[in-house]
Amino acid sequence: MMPRLGVKAPVLQHEIRDARGLVGFADFEWPEDGLSGEFDGLAKYREAAYLKGQTPSDVVIEEKNREDRIRSTGRRVIRWTWSELASPERFAAFLDAKGVPRILYGNGQPPRGST
Repeated sequence: MMPRLGVKAPVLQHEIRDARGLVGFADFEWPEDGLSGEFDGLAKYREAAYLKGQTPSDVVIEEKNREDRIRSTGRRVIRWTWSELASPERFAAFLDAKGVPRILYGNGQPPRGST
């Protein structure tokens, strides 16, 4: 959906390191814009196969700590779930509200139908 909405192409699964070493891999990264994007399927908080013996609160705390480390590198972090992807219009509005960079045409406007 991102290309269709005229979103600047992100780097996928971008390695992020801080002073302590590897933090992880951002699902979507706009390095020049200091922005990391994470898609969260909710199954990792609910299904035993993804929880791997942890409680849902353990997983949330682990994610929060990871996100704090990512932010400590100077990046902003945004997250979305399936609900933001319900329609192109909804996702475009979400991305715009979060300041995700767009590729603009010569007239300074994003592609038609992207907002």
